[in-house]
Amino acid sequence: MANRPAFISEPLWRKCRLGADRLKIIKRQVLRLPKSPRLVIEYSAYRQAIKNRDWVKVLVHVKWITEFALNTSDRRLISEMASALERLNCYPDTATLHLAARQFVRNKPPNEWGGEDLSGKKLLVNLRETKKQGLGFAYRAANLIAKVAKRARHVSVVVEPRLLQTYRRSFPELEIVDFMDEDKMSWFDFVAAFGNLAGVFAPKANIPDPDFYPLCPDQARVAALRTRYETETAKPLIGLCWYSGHHGKLLPELFQWRNFIENTDALFVSLQYGDVSEDLKTFGSDRVISDPSIDQMVDMDRFAAQVAALDGIITITATLAHVAGALGVPIVAIRDDWFRREWPVMSDRVPWYPNLRVVGKDGREWDVVLDETWTTIRGLIADRSERS
Repeated sequence: MANRPAFISEPLWRKCRLGADRLKIIKRQVLRLPKSPRLVIEYSAYRQAIKNRDWVKVLVHVKWITEFALNTSDRRLISEMASALERLNCYPDTATLHLAARQFVRNKPPNEWGGEDLSGKKLLVNLRETKKQGLGFAYRAANLIAKVAKRARHVSVVVEPRLLQTYRRSFPELEIVDFMDEDKMSWFDFVAAFGNLAGVFAPKANIPDPDFYPLCPDQARVAALRTRYETETAKPLIGLCWYSGHHGKLLPELFQWRNFIENTDALFVSLQYGDVSEDLKTFGSDRVISDPSIDQMVDMDRFAAQVAALDGIITITATLAHVAGALGVPIVAIRDDWFRREWPVMSDRVPWYPNLRVVGKDGREWDVVLDETWTTIRGLIADRSERS
């Protein structure tokens, strides 16, 4: 994602970036025309159905485009349709495309795992395959690694350095590293990336995983942070993430978050990355705690402890949703109407995070969405209290 120049305002920058995205779509359509006029028609109809929120028609067009993409080995379309099918709760179809997309990965290992028997075998899971692969994939992969670890004799996992502590604590029986040289890679019988795990262990339906394995935060640090944030009023501690610099997200305005905070009987803890000092002035420093000892850009293990110290989380669609989801903390992710993120449009949940609910904008005003978010997170917190 390109960085915004200092001389351009954020609203103008978002407008420019969205305009650039539209031009990319037009350019791709023009390039497709000589190859397949039918594809151009189907893709245009697909985009229009999304705009109309007609998910039945969207699925019809997605299935045609998917078949075309597979028949023509169009990697870009395969990946795009995999994401679309996931948003439409078509998990087995998504699994097929995850594995199909692996055929086009450059320099992929010759011994890539595709679901073969791992009895007595050594497996390397590489969660740092590309620089573009964000942290969200690694958090979502944690539950899948717990599953594959039961099948192999030895499992090693390559993760981003910020995840080493959390992964090592959560999987003490596995080798967790932040780098693996090519010579050592040849020692393994199989190598897997996130796409392989997601393809092999794809859920068959949108129901909670009965074998969900949460990541383990530093419990001593969790307790210390909890003590620091708690007050005598005994209000629930709710983590909050309200902003993203990505132009492809439709977000509530700052004043709408302020109104929500003012009218909600909770104490909020900022889980927002970056400098939030000006935003906190708008919200009121007595309602939103900002902890300068936590920097998620540097120490994700400490951030995980902060998330685990709270009663629940409310966030826009961001990496935080995967962090809280993987930790098993009650969380509500607020989805916009742009059909760009990985969150479902026909359901309020995903099968890989049983503790997470999705509240979609669905054409409504943001204040209505935020009210539903608060009702939902209170229900999740109450359910967790009953189970404990």
